[in-house]
Order: sequence, then C-alpha cells, then structure tokens
Amino acid sequence: MKEYSNAIWLDSLKNMNDWLEKNLKGALAQQTSSGKTVLTVFVVYDLPGRDCHALASNGELLANESDMERYKSEYIDIIEGHLKTYNSQPVVLIIEPDSLANMVTNIESTPACADSQKYYFDGHAYLIQKFGVLKHVAMYLDIGHAFWLGWDDNREKASKVYSEVIASGAPGEVRGFADNVANYTPWEDPSLSRGPDTEWNPCPDEKRYLEAMYQDFTAAGIKSVYFVSDTSRNGKKTDRKHPGEWCNQTGVGIGARPQASPISGMEYLDAFYWVKPLGESDGTSDESAERYDGYCGHETAMKPAPEAGQWFQAHFEEGIKNANPPL
Repeated sequence: MKEYSNAIWLDSLKNMNDWLEKNLKGALAQQTSSGKTVLTVFVVYDLPGRDCHALASNGELLANESDMERYKSEYIDIIEGHLKTYNSQPVVLIIEPDSLANMVTNIESTPACADSQKYYFDGHAYLIQKFGVLKHVAMYLDIGHAFWLGWDDNREKASKVYSEVIASGAPGEVRGFADNVANYTPWEDPSLSRGPDTEWNPCPDEKRYLEAMYQDFTAAGIKSVYFVSDTSRNGKKTDRKHPGEWCNQTGVGIGARPQASPISGMEYLDAFYWVKPLGESDGTSDESAERYDGYCGHETAMKPAPEAGQWFQAHFEEGIKNANPPL
C-alpha cells in the first residue's frame, strides 16, 4: 500500500489550508532532490450545497450567495494562488465528485439538487476559468459511474451538461473526466449484460461506460476527452444487491494499481488511480447522527461505521484481504 499514493481530498476550507501547500511543497522538494517529475493529485470538493442527493457527505457551505462568495474567495482563489506559486511541477485536480452527475439525474426529484443547481454551475465555470489556464494543471470533471449515468438517456443528457459546463469556463480548458470516484463498480464484469439484471443498462461496468462516454462526449464536440478511473475499491465485486448501493460495501477489494495508460487500445484512458483512500468511511451507520444516510444502514453496508471521511479500520482490512490483483 505504501508504494502508491492516493489523491489528497481538499474537502473543507480547513483541510485545504492544512494540506494543499504542505503537499505541493513536499512534492517540489522530492522533485528537486530526485531530479524526477513528481505529480500530485488533489480532489477539489467543497461546492455550496455539496452532495445534494445524499446526507452522509454534505459539506460546510450552503447553497446561497454568501457561501458561493466564500467558495470563490476562501477556497478556489486560495488554491489558485498556491498552484501559481508551485508552477514547476505537474498537478492533477479531480473536480467536485458527484456534483454534475446530480445535475444530470436529480434536479427534478431532489429539491436540494434544484436549490444547488445555480451554485454548481457557477462554481464550475469559475474554477475552470481559474485553473484551466494553468499549463501545469490538468483537470478531470467527475462523471459518476456506470450505474449512475450509463443508460442511453442519461449519457445523452450528460453530454449536453458537460459540454455546456466546459464552454462556460472559457478560456480555461479541461483535460477530461474522472469516473467511479469513491465507488465500487468493477472495471470489467463479463457476467453482466444489458438485461433485467442491470435494469437494461448497456454499460454495466466501467470499461464499457468509458467506451460509450468517449463516443458520446466526442460527438458532442468536447475537444479533450480523456479519463482517470478510480480503482481504489473495485477489485472485487462487492456484496451489494443493487449497483446503486454506495456506502461502505462489504466484500470490498482494492483494484488495479495506479498506472498511466493502463489499457491497450484505450488511448483516451490516461490512468487508473486510487482517488478514494481505502479505509475512509463513506458515512456513519448511526441512525441518530445528523448526517446519517439510509444507504449506510442497508444490509450490505458494513457496520458499525464512523462518519464520512473518518478512518474505518474494518473496511480497510476487508479491502486488503480482497485485493485483486493480490497485494
């Protein structure tokens, strides 16, 4: 495990201030001493009204104008300043997991997502304008996973949403997209096909999902279509009874090791990477907790589980035990 790095989650104003410059500075020192390029990967994750369709990982900023200004001035602008200072080393930013996928599927069904819509779109436009002009920074917008946007109608909607979001950030540019962040969907699952078992999803694993998304996004006129796939927890098919189960799944296993250009014939797949640190909880199983989400109480969610982002030793050990390929 120590041989591979995880993404660093800037999931609050405090964590951003504690971890961003510290890790950029450390990477620069390592790069200078070794003479080799050192890449650092961060997850930008603090939009107002964050995670509007779930309760377990709601953020500190609310969906209102004053918190939108805080997001810009106290979060994005600070990140931009540090990135400009440390401009001799490559940086990857995974952008706001779950946010735009919620805009594709949950605006009409979830009032909190409707309330957050303006701030999600404005936040993305702002950060793309800021980060997308920095030549040493590559951004990947989150696109959920195969069992969220894999259906034909969802992919069609997604193509329009992501195309408009990228255009709104001009002249900033986006390298591509990140899939399966903090999820469990296997890279390949030949046992599944389009049928009743998958609710007629034509993309029942991440490989088929990215193949379809590449075609759809390219057809939509998106100029740069590359992917980073999170393989931190998808090495083994989990015990979940429905692919929509997302919280602390039993049977979890570490997946493919981080690797650039891992699949022959998929030149648009930039990398497998461990975006979600194995061992960090998806959400608490305590039904009395303010941020309790019912999915974390489901049968296949490991219990007892701490709050989202806190260390969950039993889940970590399960992932080690089920690693595929083995550690």
